[in-house]
Amino acid sequence: MSKKNINQLISSYLLGRSSEEESAQLEKWLQADPRHQEFLDQFAKKKEFSHLFRQYMTIDEEQAWQVFEQQTIHAKQRLVPLSPRFYRIAAVILILLVGGAFWYHREYTRVTPPMITEEVQLAMVQSRESGRAGADIVSSFTSREQVISQEECDLYHVDEDFVEHLEEAKRITTRHDKEYWVTLDDGTLVHLNYNSRLIYPEKFGDRRDVILDGEAYFMVAKDKRRKFVVHTPQGDIKVYGTEFNVNTRKDEEAVSVVLVNGSVSFISSAGKEMVMQPGQELTAVDTQLLVTTIDTAPYVAWNTGLFVFKNSTLEYIMDVLSQWYGIHQVNYANDSLRKICFTGNLKRYGNIDRILEAIMLACDLKIQLSDDTITIQE
Repeated sequence: MSKKNINQLISSYLLGRSSEEESAQLEKWLQADPRHQEFLDQFAKKKEFSHLFRQYMTIDEEQAWQVFEQQTIHAKQRLVPLSPRFYRIAAVILILLVGGAFWYHREYTRVTPPMITEEVQLAMVQSRESGRAGADIVSSFTSREQVISQEECDLYHVDEDFVEHLEEAKRITTRHDKEYWVTLDDGTLVHLNYNSRLIYPEKFGDRRDVILDGEAYFMVAKDKRRKFVVHTPQGDIKVYGTEFNVNTRKDEEAVSVVLVNGSVSFISSAGKEMVMQPGQELTAVDTQLLVTTIDTAPYVAWNTGLFVFKNSTLEYIMDVLSQWYGIHQVNYANDSLRKICFTGNLKRYGNIDRILEAIMLACDLKIQLSDDTITIQE
């Protein structure tokens, strides 16, 4: 159904002039998408419309038409000005039609880029200055290398329409000690963690789909017309504009989605869908979906240049630091040291010596770094 037809249906409905056929068409349009009903309700509540509608209802249309008809009949060789009331009627109807079209276009085609905080901007600068920002980039424009294979299309449940969009695409791959920030065509900002890969079209068309392997933090541009979809081997994450973290490395057969704000739904490869709320983590293993309430601070923090540990075990902390700083081995004097817990915020782009010193003082331990090996003693 064209926008012109939709505007005419809405105008007739708001003026109480809908025929049975028009009412049926409008009802069908409203049922096609919940956002259509929201649009209609919002438009009807607008102060400007209420004022114009009240003004329109004060017009005596029959009398206005009689005046127009009389003026036309008695006009000889000259052009007779139309009644001001006629112009009022025409103006109101025109405003309704044009206003409806403008409102629809503005609300349902507008793309709003995410707000990037100063903390995130500073983290991006620090990442570049510290040499942490880096990735291998393959573009279909500049490389003969294939951006995505048929096996990968099958793995990520990519349909034929999306495959066509990937004919002009990029693949960004980070290494074990690198991260990368990328702004997509619609303004969406993606922060790729280490050992991660993102495949996405150079230009978005009528859909916004990307493929993720690894971990990334998404700040999605708001677009009511086109949902944003992240494809993973375990299923798809669908959103319209929000912030969330996706990790396909949590387990060999699992994917983790942490919702910071907004609303997203996860659809498993088996077709099961679950809607998430802010502050929740969804873990998908095969066809099983588990949702728990968590603290999102650590997931936001890594996106702003911090490590945030809250009652985390020393073993977990050392695993994180080893991956980030390229530590090959961690030796514990005894296994009980692995279970010692630590809480604190540490600078992600700081020197590892300072980080180890902070942990050592807080936990009253002896921690030594020699070459690529950390030794922990009481």
